[in-house]
Amino acid sequence: MRYLKGILIAAVILLACIAPATAANTDAQVEFEILIDEQSQNLGRAAPIYGEVRQGVTNSYTHIPNGQTLEISLTWNRASENDLDLYITIPNGGTSLIHDDMDGKFDGKISLKTSLTSSTVNRIWGCDVIGARVSGTQPYTLIINSY
Repeated sequence: MRYLKGILIAAVILLACIAPATAANTDAQVEFEILIDEQSQNLGRAAPIYGEVRQGVTNSYTHIPNGQTLEISLTWNRASENDLDLYITIPNGGTSLIHDDMDGKFDGKISLKTSLTSSTVNRIWGCDVIGARVSGTQPYTLIINSY
């Protein structure tokens, strides 16, 4: 059941992330895989980015990936009951809003990965951390890793 839920979530994200492909660039589609705890073990390769956010505030970061895979992880202490979102801007202009519960749990962890193509590798990706529902200030850790 958990596996089917993961497939359903990935399909929803795929539909949200697909940008219209042109005849000149047919590999402009990006599919994200939402990672569960057991799958997000390789996210420590890149240096973590430490930040904090308040209600309604967005902190923006960019990354130019190389390699074949891009992994992104956003974590925060969920004991505060604060809620953060991750807004991804794909080099081809597509966007995707990722919520904490897309892996089936409200746990203060958003982890995802995608395969890079010729239209997405060595190009600027945007990662926005959004204070969706925050009381006070919420510290977080963001890791953007490509390999």
